[in-house]
Amino acid sequence: MTAQKKSILIIDDEVGLRNLLKFRLVSFGFDVLVAEDGYAGIELAKNRMPDLIILDIMMPYFNGIEVCKKLKSDYKTKDIPVVFLTVLAQKEDMEMGREAGAEFFLTKPYDPEKLNAVLRMAFKKEEG
Repeated sequence: MTAQKKSILIIDDEVGLRNLLKFRLVSFGFDVLVAEDGYAGIELAKNRMPDLIILDIMMPYFNGIEVCKKLKSDYKTKDIPVVFLTVLAQKEDMEMGREAGAEFFLTKPYDPEKLNAVLRMAFKKEEG
């Protein structure tokens, strides 16, 4: 019997990055869901309950900080780990991300090995 694949939701408004990231995550062995904005991402997270969310900060409508706060304040999605993947790399941005509830922070462009390491750490932390 095989273990069920972990699922990851990507919430990012950049179609090229979403597609590349999805391709890479599928090659790592994950099931991948995608949303092009915060509204769609929140709905998808509530309906599909992914094991982890990769979230951009700079997006139209809801920015990633607002999306993360909404996810972390909802009883249904509050325990899903959030990894910010963003061009914003200042210390203040990282602090805002942590305050919003994100567990990890990666900057674009990202290193695939570092991404894989962060995902492994996030899933280890989740499993206790």
